[in-house]
This record gives sequence, structure tokens and C-alpha cells, in this order.
Amino acid sequence: MERLKIEPTARWTVTQPWRGLFGVAVTLLVTLTITATFDMDEYLGLFTLWVMAMVPLEIVMGLGWGGKYPPIEGLPQPWRGIALTAFMFLFGTLTCFALLNFMSAGVAQPFTNIYAIETVNLTFFAVIAFAMWPFNKMSLPAKGFITLICVYLVMWAGLRLFNFSMLSYPTGVNPSPIGAVPFYSESGPLATFAGIAPSGPFGWESAMSFFFWMVVFLFVFTTLDMWPFSKAPSLMKQPILGITLFITCGVCTGIAYIISVGVMKVEPLRFMLDGICYLFGLLMIMIMFQMWPGRNLKPPVGGLVNIALAIGIGIIAFYGIVAFCSWHFGEAFTYPNNWFSMGNVMLGLTFPAWAAYAIFWDFWPLPPTPIPHDSQ
Repeated sequence: MERLKIEPTARWTVTQPWRGLFGVAVTLLVTLTITATFDMDEYLGLFTLWVMAMVPLEIVMGLGWGGKYPPIEGLPQPWRGIALTAFMFLFGTLTCFALLNFMSAGVAQPFTNIYAIETVNLTFFAVIAFAMWPFNKMSLPAKGFITLICVYLVMWAGLRLFNFSMLSYPTGVNPSPIGAVPFYSESGPLATFAGIAPSGPFGWESAMSFFFWMVVFLFVFTTLDMWPFSKAPSLMKQPILGITLFITCGVCTGIAYIISVGVMKVEPLRFMLDGICYLFGLLMIMIMFQMWPGRNLKPPVGGLVNIALAIGIGIIAFYGIVAFCSWHFGEAFTYPNNWFSMGNVMLGLTFPAWAAYAIFWDFWPLPPTPIPHDSQ
């Protein structure tokens, strides 16, 4: 993934951090307003499935196609942003309809929504780590759509490893003061759908948080411009780079999981929320601030500065979003919906809004992003 570098100018509308601050203010206002229109059940139900069904295509459009497909480069803003957003909405709506009717028995369910979330995580690996290999030599639309098809199929198979039979930590505490309670199993609230919910070897809370943290580490290496792998040219080829990143992120996640969940006794979904907050900070710096301020420093120092800054942003985001969600959702803000609703605000809505506003809309109505010099 190429890092966008902006030619500094004197105008706040095209320089960082002012351009990024404007974008963050606009997108957060939109996402918080949207969230405020839903109650908890609506927010974590069909709405989540619909939004998550759009994001894999948005990742391909922004990172895989570089905003060059659909081919509407000649359109001025805001028409270009409207057209690209409409294309994403149409694809997401059709995908949501397919998931709802062919996988979810016509009802937006927790395991279906988690499947949609995990397809987003896998799409990040397919596009960033593997650069859409082995389809990267195909035409622009072909490599993107075939990659998406493979992501949905692979994740469908991967979801068979998840076990949705029980709520492992019903009180949200690790270790739980009470035993696991039925979820999709007999006498559970979703027992009617037990026949279609996966019941694999790994508890869904742990499996979900583990795979999400692999994505967190993927973005850590992306922030570092793939350092230290970039020091070895032989590792920067596909599929070697993709395989190396996948294994490395898995090992790093395993260590983090053992320390956090195993030693510190952090409940797995809370462990995932910590990762969401951190990734919120990383993505804000990458997308809205376009790698400022670390881009002004030599790698890997610049990346390390941004990584440290993302921790601070994540901490502020946690307390800000928990205050908003607890105020809006009230008594419904209980485990596990409390952590899922916060994750929805930060990454389910805000990340797609950032990507759309920065890539599709180019921060409109601000002036277009300046074209960098060749030397940069």
C-alpha cells in the first residue's frame, strides 16, 4: 500500500494537521448522529450487517483499486464522491441481502454479523499483506472482485472453527464468577437457530478477538512501512510477504493474548475493544492525517512516533465513546453489547466514513489534495 505524501503549503485547508482535524470533526459528527438514531437492538442488528457488508468492497476500492474503479476520474467533486459512495452502497446492500437470506435464515444474528466483521479483517490481509495475490496480474476489476469472492468463501470456512453455543464470560469478567451460559445451544436465547450457527472447537469470543488483533499488528507493520521486512528484498515479494506478515501477526497476537487474557485476566471481548481503540488511533493517523506527523521523519522512527501517538488517541477515544454510548443506550449498555456498540462507533461506522471521505470525496468541500512532487 502506497503512503500518500502531501506537499506542504501555507493554506490550512490543504495542510496537516488542520485538514485532518476538519475531516475527523465532520466524520465523527456524522457517525455519532447516525448512532444516536438507533436503539441497541437496531444498532447491533441489521444495520451492523449492512454496514459491514459494504466495507470489504470499500477496502478494495480504496487500497486495491486506488480509487480508479469504477472509472470516473473525470467527474468533479462532489459528484465523484457521490458516485463512488453509491456504488459501495449498492454492492453492500446486495451482499447484505445475500448473507441475510442464504446464511442467516432471514434474521440478522450475532454469528452472521461476526462473519461480516471477520470478512473485513480478512480483506485487510488479502489487500494489504498479499496485495490481492494471486489475482494481482488480472485487470483492475477482475482482481478486486475475485479477491472479494475468495475472502467470503475462505471466511465462511474459517467461521466453522468458531463455537457460538455458549457465552463463555456471561458477566464480562475473566475469570467468570459463573459458568458459561447457553447462547445458540439448547435453552439459550438463540436456540432456534442452533442448527445454522457454527459450533467449532474455539469459543467465538476468543477466536474473534484473536483474529482482530492480527489485523491490529498488520497495521502496525503498515505504519512502519513494512519494517523490518523491507530490509530484506527477498521478503517483499508475493506471496512471501503475505505469508510472512500473516505468521508474524499471528505470533505477535498469540503473545499479546497470553499476556492480556491469560496472565492479566482481561476478558477476550474487552481485549478486542482495547485493540479497536488502538486501531482507531492508527487509522485516524493513516487516513485522516495521512501519516502526519511521522511522515516528516525517516523510517522507522516516523512510524514509531505515529504508533506511540495512536496509543494516546485510542485512550482518549475509549473514554469519549464509552461516555457517549452509555449516555445514549442507557440500561442496554451491558455486556457484551457495550463493547460491540463502542466497536461499531469507532470502526464499524467511523472507519468507513474516514475512508470514504478521504479517498472518495477527497475532503470535499476543502480543496483537492495537492499532488506531491516526484522527488517525494
